[in-house]
Amino acid sequence: MALSEDEADAVPLLVSNYHFVDEKNEPISFALLPIQWNKDEGVDGEKKDEMFLYGNMDNGLQRIYKEVVAWKFDLLDAIPEISVCTKDNVWIKLGKPRKSFEETIREVLITVHCLHFTRMNAEASGKSVWEYLSKAFGSLDVGPSRNDLAEHMDLLQEAVKRDESLAKSKFLLSFLGKQPQEGTVFDEDVQNSTTSKFIVDDGDCISENADDDSDEGDELFDTVCAFCDNGGDILCCEGRCMRSFHATVEAGEESFCESLGFTDKEVKAMQIFVCKNCKYEMHQCFACGKLGSSLKSAGVEVVRCANATCGYFYHPHCVAKLLHLEDENAAEELQKQIAAGESFACPIHKCYVCKQGENKKILELQFAVCRRCPTSYHRKCLPREIAFEDDDEDENIITRAWEDLLPNRVLIYCL
Repeated sequence: MALSEDEADAVPLLVSNYHFVDEKNEPISFALLPIQWNKDEGVDGEKKDEMFLYGNMDNGLQRIYKEVVAWKFDLLDAIPEISVCTKDNVWIKLGKPRKSFEETIREVLITVHCLHFTRMNAEASGKSVWEYLSKAFGSLDVGPSRNDLAEHMDLLQEAVKRDESLAKSKFLLSFLGKQPQEGTVFDEDVQNSTTSKFIVDDGDCISENADDDSDEGDELFDTVCAFCDNGGDILCCEGRCMRSFHATVEAGEESFCESLGFTDKEVKAMQIFVCKNCKYEMHQCFACGKLGSSLKSAGVEVVRCANATCGYFYHPHCVAKLLHLEDENAAEELQKQIAAGESFACPIHKCYVCKQGENKKILELQFAVCRRCPTSYHRKCLPREIAFEDDDEDENIITRAWEDLLPNRVLIYCL
């Protein structure tokens, strides 16, 4: 299903710096192609004119020119994914478009991002939705407006009809019940305050959550390196893991990080970065540490946590045991449900002591998060044995907690 299914190819193709043209070589939006809602249903609509995709692959090393016949989108990951299907039935994911092509596809991109945000935030107000969109598309000369969504009313209505989570969105239900007037835009103060970029660049590791009332993490990408757990100049993977890395040896020099080993020239040439785990869809279980396939067509072995800001994967039996430590029967039942496709939130999203969630606005209820296992504590619940850097005057005390590495959180190595 376009809203939920992973691509079936073993190595998903990704194109960046792309644009689409018609048979007259004029710019055209891929939204005019038939859409695939579900691969078992085929495509919805008829292809009227020829359309061709130009772009870069393999980090700019390869140019492609392909005729395309359909498109689809996926809302389940941290960033919405849009793909197009070539005439020879190969699906290609769209990365960052050519700058001059942004205006041609702005309406459909804004619409898909709106669907993604409202699916994750069913209670979000109109103000929150427009603030999010204005930040996500801050590089546009004219900010997002209701008219952008109005151009794709049929798409919005069909998406809401097909997706239970979207059907609960207060914003979408209100919007679909009232056609916007020509020229209507959202609050000018919101529009004029935009500073973020069109789509997250490799260096933009923090994506702000527009809903001020949300207790979920504001960051879609990790703010420390997955190798050394230190911050600084890091490169974000735009795949499903949402990890970040020191890209060059120089960037990780302070923490003696092995880094990804790229040169500065290679990093600057990248349109988009996807780590090898995400490229080949082989991810490490955060509980046992073993690699497993996350690709449906290969037989899923590890499954990602359903939390929108979490990039951790688990074997069904591993996470089921963690969620039901004292109930073997419940763990077995949950394991079967996860293996059958049921979603789950991993234990890192609840305090290990009091079993309650996080509230980043209240200092004592902020999380101290372990980087080596799925364990979190509220600051107020943190064991004294997990000492902060300033508490190590006694040579026998090992520092296990650090401030200022994770936004509104403490980074720890638990006991």
